[in-house]
Amino acid sequence: MNKRISPTRRASRLAPAILMISIAVLGFTTLMIRLETTREGYRLSALNEEIGQLEDQNRSLRLKVAELSSHERLRSLAAGYHLAPPTRGQVVQVP
Repeated sequence: MNKRISPTRRASRLAPAILMISIAVLGFTTLMIRLETTREGYRLSALNEEIGQLEDQNRSLRLKVAELSSHERLRSLAAGYHLAPPTRGQVVQVP
């Protein structure tokens, strides 16, 4: 009475294969995104370090400009070149 019924259709192997390929692609995509995120993190770190170095260099250059253009230094150099403040009538203002 209890007869085993045999399936008329074989189970498809296509669905598990597609599922496995999808999982592999998803894993590879996740790996590539994490790799790119790590690369960008290193690049940002290097850029922040470069920004710090450039800010230090800018600060030192501004200090050097301030030292070289100081009035006391220019007055002492002017004396070495026999320069003096203009006398009355030497400065002409153009309207």
